[in-house]
Amino acid sequence: MFEKLKSGFKGLVTKVTTTELKADSLNPLLSDFKMSLAENDVAFPVADKICDDLEKRLVGVQVKRLEDRKKVVDENLRQVLLDVMLTDKRIDLLALAEEKRKKTQPFTLLFVGINGTGKTTTIAKVAQWFRNKSYSVILAAADTYRAGSIEQLEEHGRRLGMRVIKSTYGGDPAAVGFDAVSHAKPTE
Repeated sequence: MFEKLKSGFKGLVTKVTTTELKADSLNPLLSDFKMSLAENDVAFPVADKICDDLEKRLVGVQVKRLEDRKKVVDENLRQVLLDVMLTDKRIDLLALAEEKRKKTQPFTLLFVGINGTGKTTTIAKVAQWFRNKSYSVILAAADTYRAGSIEQLEEHGRRLGMRVIKSTYGGDPAAVGFDAVSHAKPTE
């Protein structure tokens, strides 16, 4: 599924870099790109915003004779996608964890994303960071569908000396999360 989305991004960049950066030449390309986003489960309002913002950034851009048009389009597309995904609100994980600690409740983080983007490695890094800040950490191997996911998190847990709550492949991911949170709750 994400390969189609990736090819949609590449297709837009290729088409735009072979077209003059004017509204009338960009509109059909952006319309096709919007459909590509929608076909890949990007919500219509988000697809509209991405295309509208990209049009605003590209229309009227003067590309110098020796400047790489592909690079100009790539950089603008990258910035538009970042603007859509980022928030102005700063999230202080330590402050949130400290609030939970004061209430003697576990602080939970859920990591979601596309396969192969480094979530499991990031989980290990964040877990180590929390442990370095004197928090106890439990890992939950709730990806019960991707081959090797449980073993990958177990290996990180083994290297870090952290407990991993897991199930079997095809098991209920929500049950793994529930068990991990239950295990993290302080005993009375």
